[in-house]
Amino acid sequence: MTNPDLPGHQTKTELALRVLRERIRSGELPAGHRLQVYDLTDELGMSPTPIREALRLLQADRLVHYEPHRGVVVARHSPERLSDVYAMRLELEPMATRLAIERMTPEQKEVVDAVHEKFVAATKADRSARMAKLNSDWHLAIYQASGSAMLQEFITRLWDVFPWRTNWALDQRAADSLVEHERVMAAINDNDAEAGAKAMRAHIEAGSASEIPHGDQPTE
Repeated sequence: MTNPDLPGHQTKTELALRVLRERIRSGELPAGHRLQVYDLTDELGMSPTPIREALRLLQADRLVHYEPHRGVVVARHSPERLSDVYAMRLELEPMATRLAIERMTPEQKEVVDAVHEKFVAATKADRSARMAKLNSDWHLAIYQASGSAMLQEFITRLWDVFPWRTNWALDQRAADSLVEHERVMAAINDNDAEAGAKAMRAHIEAGSASEIPHGDQPTE
């Protein structure tokens, strides 16, 4: 049976690709984790063919690779690659935030507000896994409001191609991140595009100290 949480309008390969990308990006599947086709067929309720195709596409994006005697595993990434990702994020995400504040519709602002409130609640409840997901949702909701499909595509690729784990277990980082989100939200509420871009850049710079590559973590 196909997983009921997966949307029905996508092909099975697209479904498998989406689920695995998200699990790698969120840290649920850490670096070095083995991705065995027949385990995934049971989990996702699919035949081996779409899963093998999804793994092939993930390998093309360097999210996974083949290791002798182990098979397909989640890839490790160097600190240099992480540095490159952050350099690009620091340029593109403030730009998207500035455009979003200039172009955001009332409906889009409602979405951003709602995600932010959920993030606040998760922070107060110390739900680290929930915070990581809501952090991602909040960023992407803002960038979607930029109205630039190309900018969204580039940013999403940076988030997807390079898997990292946010160290939400650190109480101080969680508290600091909430303050940083609040500063971006204040700029959105004030319709101050430049302040929003500046606050988002500061947020990403601060996060670079606590978002670490999977490759630095033990896998077993």
